[in-house]
Amino acid sequence: MPEQGNGAAQPDANLTFEQAYAELEQTAQALQQGQLSLDETLRLYERGSFLARFCLEKLDGVELKVTQLLSHADGTSSAKVIASDKDVTPPQPLAQPAPPPEPSEDELFLKDQRELFE
Repeated sequence: MPEQGNGAAQPDANLTFEQAYAELEQTAQALQQGQLSLDETLRLYERGSFLARFCLEKLDGVELKVTQLLSHADGTSSAKVIASDKDVTPPQPLAQPAPPPEPSEDELFLKDQRELFE
């Protein structure tokens, strides 16, 4: 874990989101146990704050890049940037032929009459 002279965490150019998140979980567990010296608690708190900001910035960056493929009635598609859950369009079911209309009372009556004479 890189540190500056004052104990603050330095950015790590090779740190991945997964590594930062795993370290953040370990840091939170260590802080919750409460068996650390004041200096160690402060050092872990600063590192945890850095890791939390790092993870949030990574998530924000990924969120801006996520796109949703939109299908149009004319068969074309386009991409749309998703900035929040409100921008997500649920997938549309495949178009199915409409069921035949229900026969009217007159049609049913005529059908019954035809069957009598067949």
